[in-house]
Amino acid sequence: MAPFVDVNGGSVEGGGMEYEKGRKFSVEEVAAHKNTNDAWIVVDGEVYDVTAFLETHPGGAEVILEHLKESDVGQLMRGATSTFDHAHSEAAFGMLKDYHVGSLDGIYCADSTAMHPAKEVDDKSKKFMVDLGKPLVFQVGHLGDGYQEWVHQPIVQKESPRFFASDFMESTTKTLWWVVPLIWIPVVCWLQVIAIRRGFPVDKFITTMPLGFLIWSLVEYILHRFLFHVKTTSYWGNTLHYLLHGCHHKHPMDGYRLVFPPTFATMFAIPLYGMINLMFSRTWAPSVFGFGLLGYVMYDVTHYFIHHGSAANDFTRNLKRFHLNHHFKMREDSYGITSPLWDYVFGTLPAKLKYESSVLN
Repeated sequence: MAPFVDVNGGSVEGGGMEYEKGRKFSVEEVAAHKNTNDAWIVVDGEVYDVTAFLETHPGGAEVILEHLKESDVGQLMRGATSTFDHAHSEAAFGMLKDYHVGSLDGIYCADSTAMHPAKEVDDKSKKFMVDLGKPLVFQVGHLGDGYQEWVHQPIVQKESPRFFASDFMESTTKTLWWVVPLIWIPVVCWLQVIAIRRGFPVDKFITTMPLGFLIWSLVEYILHRFLFHVKTTSYWGNTLHYLLHGCHHKHPMDGYRLVFPPTFATMFAIPLYGMINLMFSRTWAPSVFGFGLLGYVMYDVTHYFIHHGSAANDFTRNLKRFHLNHHFKMREDSYGITSPLWDYVFGTLPAKLKYESSVLN
């Protein structure tokens, strides 16, 4: 059950029971809440019921469960007790307040949510407050200079926020992840058929496949760094940026607005195909573009996995760490999704963290 914290006093709910706000818990009481259906953690002497947060934890539920039996994870969250950098962002500590159920008895420590406050939005943005209970798209533009700060204070929940009052407009903003391979893989195959009909030798696929992947990885990096992270302050600039990419940073666990809608992807695919036609011969162009399109499919599916899948090995674990670092800690770095190659080339890979970078893992 998700906890409700009454900031004006009262009670909170945790583990299916109601507790008086500010209650002191013994070590034994906290230890009784250490399973997947009833998960409590202690952070700097403060007790939090994170049961409802397990499925939405960006690093995966298994990361929390792995440390569930530790007496206090405050130092771990600050990155002070591990070979790997587990340092959580200020925004991550700010999320804790929603799960607070009390304090650990016998230990005096200032409230951890006060010790690690989420950054306040710039004063300029406080002239307008976004109402999360109303359609968001036509609100965010009013934030002006404070939009960039607001949009990078993530709300980690699985529920999708409302974008538009119109049900039709709302439906156009949502895409299930499996729609991407369902629509585009047949197009990839069709393009290879076109290339063969134009006389392209099949044995040359061994050349056009990695070439197409390489081109896509560069396009992916350029779009993410220079378009998706363009700084905006005007009403329409903020509004368009929120629709394009800002919504993903504000609601990183929204599974319906994580992959590109097909119509939106087509807007980028058409000019890209035109560029490849200028760079390659009439015979080679369809094959190169087709494998570049396959690279895009792999990108979107990988991106979805990073946010909603569980790491099965070191490779996938490092991939998740690298991207979550971008979301929660260093948004000016780590622009590659499927590969850090171009971050290495253009110097946007965090030198200190590299593949050991981690925010919530």
